[in-house]
Amino acid sequence: MLQKLLSGLTLTAMALMTSAATVRADDYPSKPPRIVVPYNAGGAVDYVGRVSAEGLSKLFDQNFVVENRPGASAAIGIQFVKNAPPDGYTFLFTSVTSNAITAAMEPGAGDYDLKTDLQPVGIVGQVPLVLVVGASVPATTVAELIDYAKSQGTPLAYASSGVGSTEHLGALAFAKAAGIELRHIPYTGGAPAMTDVVGGRVPLMVATLPTAQPQIEAGTIKALAVAVDERVQNLPDVPTASEAGLEGFTVASVYGLLAPAGIDTHVLATLRENLATMVASRDFSQKMLDRGIIPNALVSDDPDGAYAAEIDLWHDLVAQIEAE
Repeated sequence: MLQKLLSGLTLTAMALMTSAATVRADDYPSKPPRIVVPYNAGGAVDYVGRVSAEGLSKLFDQNFVVENRPGASAAIGIQFVKNAPPDGYTFLFTSVTSNAITAAMEPGAGDYDLKTDLQPVGIVGQVPLVLVVGASVPATTVAELIDYAKSQGTPLAYASSGVGSTEHLGALAFAKAAGIELRHIPYTGGAPAMTDVVGGRVPLMVATLPTAQPQIEAGTIKALAVAVDERVQNLPDVPTASEAGLEGFTVASVYGLLAPAGIDTHVLATLRENLATMVASRDFSQKMLDRGIIPNALVSDDPDGAYAAEIDLWHDLVAQIEAE
């Protein structure tokens, strides 16, 4: 009898616990969630993180608070979120691309695994990379640039913001897709690299849209292709790489909201639904486009697959660098 009574009490307790968990998920969030940005305030990632926090605050009627925890190539902020309870009250807003590159170039240095320690809520935006050449380069299309490169006695040089940067790896992806060899000239940032492309000292660059757009509009450089699947609103006349006959050249720097691994599935589903609504809103889209960032619907399509694919893409490109 006692055993049956204890068994009944256990089942009742389990039912109550399940019910309570459901209520907590349904009432989420009951306090202000924290969004950790692993970079200094004022940068592009911080900007998108704060706009996202603002949008989520409105949708949930609860403040999402941004907290900057920079340092150690984003490892400090990532480790903080990794070790936080997976209760839906601590998140990471970051450049998945930059983190993937760092993890690939310095395995184990940050004491985290992007795939097993973190879970994507969704990718909310991407900064396209644009293949550009100096005004004096005799090419106005990708095909003409490839022919020009093959006609030279030595590999054409390209500029980037540094070894392991998205521009560096993006150019490697272009060279691989085009079947040509290029020579890397690293700089200390995107601005000085672009200055030498504009000045004709370096023939080409695979640059981020915010870096390239002012010079494209000024006519000091030529844009041959954008490395995304669809044309970008800021450069409507510039073809995609695929349209230009260059398959396999699809690279962008993506920003996303991540949670500690093991987050409650009901909370995660609620977050993803609201994040997708936010990304699709006119207000969010315009704020992103004004900064040269494309709002990304991958938040609702396949967040897990998109996140894993992004990590694998940059891991493979880093492996290509190391094999050189």
